[in-house]
Amino acid sequence: MGSFIRNKKEKIKQVFQILGSDHTEEDFINTFKKLYPEDWQKVQDVWSYEEKCTPPGKRHPMPHPDRYMKEMYRNHKPRENNK
Repeated sequence: MGSFIRNKKEKIKQVFQILGSDHTEEDFINTFKKLYPEDWQKVQDVWSYEEKCTPPGKRHPMPHPDRYMKEMYRNHKPRENNK
């Protein structure tokens, strides 16, 4: 599944810049939600749509919105620390 958040990498970078080096995963998630409420709503909407359209007993490719945000943090944090 491709990214449905426009300019996702730039937005993630912006959140890390705002937070600085001393932050938690929860800080990242809360800041992202606060800065980009439309994108957070999109995450929830896409997950909900896939949940409704997936036949019983089958899995869809998108993780739950909370897990999606945690993975987004974990996948991008190491790259930000190396810069």
